[in-house]
Amino acid sequence: MVTSSSAPSTPADEPAGAGRPSRTPVEKVSGTSPRPATLRRSPVVMRIGMVVFCIGASALLVMLVLFASGARDFPVWFWLVVALAPIGLGISAFRIRQAGLSVD
Repeated sequence: MVTSSSAPSTPADEPAGAGRPSRTPVEKVSGTSPRPATLRRSPVVMRIGMVVFCIGASALLVMLVLFASGARDFPVWFWLVVALAPIGLGISAFRIRQAGLSVD
């Protein structure tokens, strides 16, 4: 077995920053886990849109289960709750675009 003597054997032998990504500044947020200081919070309207989407998507899943079990006539209010899914998605997508946020 041949080993190279030039490679550090333990992390303590490595020079500072060698092979490690640079770290961003971190701030402590009210007793929770630290997050990067450069991370922006999502706008309130976007969070509301996500909640509306989740309510609509949940209603859609319930409707699919009921439909699979044999129910065919759903009340109008149930269809309106299901319609919240694309409305919430649209609100969130518009707000992300408006805020200039991106995934990358």
